[in-house]
Amino acid sequence: MGMQTIWVGEKRLCQVTVSGFQDVPGFGLLPEGRVNGGGKIVRGARARLLRHGVVIAEDLRIGALMTRTYLRSRLEAKERVDILGRCVMAIGHRHVLDGDQIQAYVRTDPAGIRSDLAPGYQDPFPEQRRLLGRAEVREVAADPLAGPVARAVVAEGRLAVGARVRVVRDGRPVVEALRVLALADGGGGPLDELSHGCAGTLFLGHPDIRPGDIVHAYDVPPPQQTEGRKRLLTVMSAGSNAVVAVARVQPAQFSPHGGEQLAVGHRARVLRDEVVVADGLTIGFVQEPGLLREVAVDYGTKARVGWLDVGLDFPSLQHGDEIEPYEVLPADHEPEPEINRPVSRRFLVGYTVGCGAVIALFGSLDIWAGVTAWRSFRKPPTDDTTMDWGSALGLALFFTVITAMCTWMLVMGHIRQRQWRERARRRTAPADKAA
Repeated sequence: MGMQTIWVGEKRLCQVTVSGFQDVPGFGLLPEGRVNGGGKIVRGARARLLRHGVVIAEDLRIGALMTRTYLRSRLEAKERVDILGRCVMAIGHRHVLDGDQIQAYVRTDPAGIRSDLAPGYQDPFPEQRRLLGRAEVREVAADPLAGPVARAVVAEGRLAVGARVRVVRDGRPVVEALRVLALADGGGGPLDELSHGCAGTLFLGHPDIRPGDIVHAYDVPPPQQTEGRKRLLTVMSAGSNAVVAVARVQPAQFSPHGGEQLAVGHRARVLRDEVVVADGLTIGFVQEPGLLREVAVDYGTKARVGWLDVGLDFPSLQHGDEIEPYEVLPADHEPEPEINRPVSRRFLVGYTVGCGAVIALFGSLDIWAGVTAWRSFRKPPTDDTTMDWGSALGLALFFTVITAMCTWMLVMGHIRQRQWRERARRRTAPADKAA
């Protein structure tokens, strides 16, 4: 069996795909998106940032959570947002892009300590921390969006937005692995950093901050590796012996990750009820290496279906588990843009037949309306039961527009699918040659 790692026990909450940004007083531009792929997002949860399936930032925090009110456009602070709800959040990272994914989770530490005292994944050894600055909290004020904020004086070094921080009270840590969400001067103006001897407001996103607390900003050794995560695979059935399991899996339609390539030798972790139960596993067999794609469409449930067989060195694999394959990549790996996956040929045939039927129907009605308009123009009707030429011409123009739109959708759909298939073929070609 593969090596077990620190990710075992992690509880996945949800993910948010960034679809825009909101200018929030005191914070600046914050990412906005809709909660999906799990349950609800909770203020105070830990988070990581993914771009095209590659983890580009770890040990973040959902320090502030906001939603728009229904009747007004103002923002309102929330402790949690349910699935499908839109939210604005501060995570302590300044380089979020449109299309990035924020994955919220709760870490379970095997030592059984409080979750607030568990260090970050990239901060396993406190003795390797490098102190950047130290600030003394003089006063705590309430902010309508951020909750308690600390008015502090920097006693040593400097504090910058996005820095890792811990709060110490009476010589003992109160909370670990926080981030500086924002900084403000005495007048409330935003700052990028606070230097030695300067006073300002610290937005930490934690409710338990008191006067007299000490805020330590620190850095950790840069990571040497990161992950390129693939699409989640849902286990439909599994058989195993004492060493390995062979599972029939279905690529998840709404996977939180964008990687499309799957090959023998990729690493994997197993999730059961959104909890990581095993990690450091190895994909030992793939029925169809290459592009993870669906092969059919179930029109009754409106869900894509399809399957492939994979082998994994985890004999306890069960029906309903999720396999999260990933590649170990250098930390400076540049995420590749996600390719658009072509739909199955069966779906394309159905799409063509449906559009063709609509085009034939409205084309016939267009001809009928055109002929009726011409006849009414040449010989005006003598009673009210026959359509006059103006009304018939209007109907002919309407049917012409509908026919043209459906024809354009059909042609462009085939052109786009051809382009996507060609891009997918080019993306998978290097892997096929290497094999």
